Amino acid sequence: MPADDELPDSLEPGLNVPPRDQPPAPPTPKGDLRAVSIIAIVTGVIVVGWHIFLVSVSAVAELDQFLWIQLGIWVLALVSFVLGILSLNARMARELAAAGFISGVAAFLLSISIGLLGGALFLN
Repeated sequence: MPADDELPDSLEPGLNVPPRDQPPAPPTPKGDLRAVSIIAIVTGVIVVGWHIFLVSVSAVAELDQFLWIQLGIWVLALVSFVLGILSLNARMARELAAAGFISGVAAFLLSISIGLLGGALFLN
């Protein structure tokens, strides 16, 4: 077919095609709460780790600064809970936001159940 020989090869790059201008960067989307979710997860893990330590070692350990440590853990549990609730407003990275919410609520509930009872027993 002689007509096909005159057409350019579609797989060859264009030699005389000017480059296109780059589009502007998109604005930072609203609802990007990844940092909030990560902080909720980290503080939740610290709270859960402390309560596992408290339950497993409370019979044999003597901590001199236990009251201040426990107060700090309660503050961390409250921070984790509040940031976990804020994670519910995320529009991006929803899996991370869900993990932050679960971590925050778990830390708060664990701090109420084990922290108050275990802390009272450990202080006696």
